[in-house]
Amino acid sequence: MAPGEQDSERKVVEMRMSRPCNEAGHEAASGDIQISFIIPCYNETPEILADTLRNLHAAMDAVPISNSEVIVVDDGTTRYDYRQSLPFDRERLVRHKKNRGYGASLSTGIGEARYDWIGIVDADGTYPVGLFPSLIERAGEYDMVVGSRSWGSIPWVRRPTKWLLGKVAGSIAGVAIPDLNSGMRIFRREIAQAHPRIFPSGFSFTSTLTMICMTEAREVAFVDIPYSVRTGDSKIHPLRDTVGFFALLLRLSLYFRPLRFFMPLTAVILLAAMGRGIRDVWVGNHFGGLTLVLFFAAFQVFFFGLLAEIINKK
Repeated sequence: MAPGEQDSERKVVEMRMSRPCNEAGHEAASGDIQISFIIPCYNETPEILADTLRNLHAAMDAVPISNSEVIVVDDGTTRYDYRQSLPFDRERLVRHKKNRGYGASLSTGIGEARYDWIGIVDADGTYPVGLFPSLIERAGEYDMVVGSRSWGSIPWVRRPTKWLLGKVAGSIAGVAIPDLNSGMRIFRREIAQAHPRIFPSGFSFTSTLTMICMTEAREVAFVDIPYSVRTGDSKIHPLRDTVGFFALLLRLSLYFRPLRFFMPLTAVILLAAMGRGIRDVWVGNHFGGLTLVLFFAAFQVFFFGLLAEIINKK
């Protein structure tokens, strides 16, 4: 079977919402796409970065797209001098003077991008950049196309956290999300430009982007891709970044879907009030002060949620 036929048979999970992709309509075909690829890089070995660039160029040379560019964002690397190690004859190198984070690197790259579509991928060789054509061929139908990693490719130690994050994110968005924070995807630049203050400087950038698209009812496709074992040390801190992910989901819930946060909280407080009230009546034949406080708190939280929802819809 030819590579193109294999790509066409890859599992695609479509997230079609009620909102159209954009006011201008869909591109007719991948040949009309103009795309800027952004590769954030921090202390990656030049050999691995060179392999990623080589494979990306080989994939793009085989795709009939209108224009493309590759932007490498050096996030304050201290171990290597990429300008001396790599030719950069087909790429642009942008450098931060100090380490600012994965999300900040992507934001810098988006600001430097010339084209309306953005492609992102890590520099460490874990993602199959050769499969970008299978994402690009669907760009005319969607606002974002995500390379979704198979469950079996995720290390065992990260699976429980990833599963829980996915469930919480899906509950907020109201739809199952196959891969919340995949680092290989393409998306319309205007999505990121519309929310410059929301995106964090750390690893939560991709999770934020996914949640924005889901909660704004944009059209998203998830295409199955393999995922390789990373060469070198991971930059993700298991405890700190996991706490950060959950804090991010809470913030995004309050920003985009406030009722999905306030309604469950109201229900919990109301159940506590009812339980306490039953106990008070059983023991003393009257409602105690704590019961009344809990009932008032439940109503206050409920109305705060309504107010936040009204403000959000304006």
